[in-house]
Amino acid sequence: MAVTRESMSDMSRPRAVNGVVWLGTQALGVGLVLFSLPAVFAPKFFGRLAGLSVAQDPAGSVAVRSVAIRDVVMGIGLVSAARHHGRLAPWLLIRILCDGGDAFGVGLAFMRGGGNRRLGWLGVIALGATIYDAVLWLIAKSDG
Repeated sequence: MAVTRESMSDMSRPRAVNGVVWLGTQALGVGLVLFSLPAVFAPKFFGRLAGLSVAQDPAGSVAVRSVAIRDVVMGIGLVSAARHHGRLAPWLLIRILCDGGDAFGVGLAFMRGGGNRRLGWLGVIALGATIYDAVLWLIAKSDG
């Protein structure tokens, strides 16, 4: 069997990109976009749903909108990296840190007495996402 340029590039691609990590990363990316896009356009509404205090002036929605835009961009990046057979481990590590930071922030709010039921659910979602990110990252990292 002759080694061609195409077969060499196929050998250098991580195996899991065509399997669990490929599909899981795309699902994560699509989920990020679907979850976060409404907050870009309606941060006060999203804030109320999530149990966040968002002031009535426009500056109050900056943090919600900023995190939402971050997550939409990351979601698009994750889908693109998976579809173009890019390296997924660095993207997934960034998601671990972002989602873990979100879960930490919610936990800190509760420790300081500022938590509520809706915010708690947002924290559970962030913690679950962190675990999901970490599982995908471990698979992607071990696969090359």
